Amino acid sequence: MTITKSRWQKLLPMTGLGVLLTLGGCAMSPQAIKINPSVTVAESTRDTLSSSVSVMVFDERLTPVIGHRGGVYDTNVITARDNLPLALRSAVERGLREMGVSVVTSGNAPQFQVYLDALEYRVPEGSYVTRVEVKAKIRVAVMHTGKRFEGSYSADILERVPKAPSDKKNEELVNQVLSDVLERLFADQKLQGFMKSL
Repeated sequence: MTITKSRWQKLLPMTGLGVLLTLGGCAMSPQAIKINPSVTVAESTRDTLSSSVSVMVFDERLTPVIGHRGGVYDTNVITARDNLPLALRSAVERGLREMGVSVVTSGNAPQFQVYLDALEYRVPEGSYVTRVEVKAKIRVAVMHTGKRFEGSYSADILERVPKAPSDKKNEELVNQVLSDVLERLFADQKLQGFMKSL
């Protein structure tokens, strides 16, 4: 019995270390993020426009996967829980309304088209997550009676973390980068000037 106990005493620390290493590199569960970016329109641009537009949003990404949460497996995917174009469209329409624009469904109205070119969540390769980088890129095309405006906007967030972020934190980061890129869109004075000419 003494010999057996002694063996277990030697094995337990090694077993504990093995469990910790396994947990450190194990697969985290996939995550479906609720897309709900906030819309911030500067006070100086609120209710400054009086045009009407029809809004359409297109998802131009090559994959619905936003990124991977980290770890040694590729099953830790991050995707959107909802219909991403519809969620973005809702946010874009809120911002336009704050600027005084009427959002309509008429095909004869000026077309306000938004293209989501990129939405990426990246962590370092390997078992441990030490930083998170989130990027978003969109294009906008506004068209009416031969007139056309095009703009491109991007935003990124780089955050160092002591461990892989929680579901809540990931959701905050993805929605924050989308909020940032939409804020740049609505702050574009060239876009505002074109909208005034419609």
